[in-house]
Amino acid sequence: MSQAFLGTLSIFEIVLRNKIDIHYKGHYPATPGGHQWLLASILPGGFLTPHNCARTLNKINEAYSNLAGNYTHDKLVAELSFGTWRFMFAGHQYRAGGNSLLAIFPNLPAAYNQGNVYTKLSNINAIRNRVAHHEPICFAAGNVIGTLYARQHFQDIVDILSWMGINHRELFFGIDGVIKEADYIDRI
Repeated sequence: MSQAFLGTLSIFEIVLRNKIDIHYKGHYPATPGGHQWLLASILPGGFLTPHNCARTLNKINEAYSNLAGNYTHDKLVAELSFGTWRFMFAGHQYRAGGNSLLAIFPNLPAAYNQGNVYTKLSNINAIRNRVAHHEPICFAAGNVIGTLYARQHFQDIVDILSWMGINHRELFFGIDGVIKEADYIDRI
């Protein structure tokens, strides 16, 4: 099950971070000779600095330091973890970014808000971490085999992608075996 999830999670993470990056590049354009939005957001006067976003600031600073003078905006984007991108939808970070990030979701249901997006991204982050740490994702209570947890989190990915206007079947063509694997496990 984890193997089936790995490609899906990796592609999803790249799509999410790229959508956020494109949005903020438009919302906070670099000035001539200036920095792109991500580095600028953590510098003095940057949009993340005065808004109780210390955890995100620290993660971006750490990623920037890891580049050890080999900085480019794209390298910094790639250096950040899924958790950092998820936190762009946390209350403080979302408000600091100008309450505008929901624009990456043209198909977001009217009753949903940034908190709903953050919750789904937190769920996805949880299964991502379980997969990355080789923890089981196909058991229910009492070590009973079950795929409900995996299916629910896959549905969270599908929901987020559909809110972005992305067809998950086309995006994951050739690598999406999550539901097929879940069906197989359920027959065991």
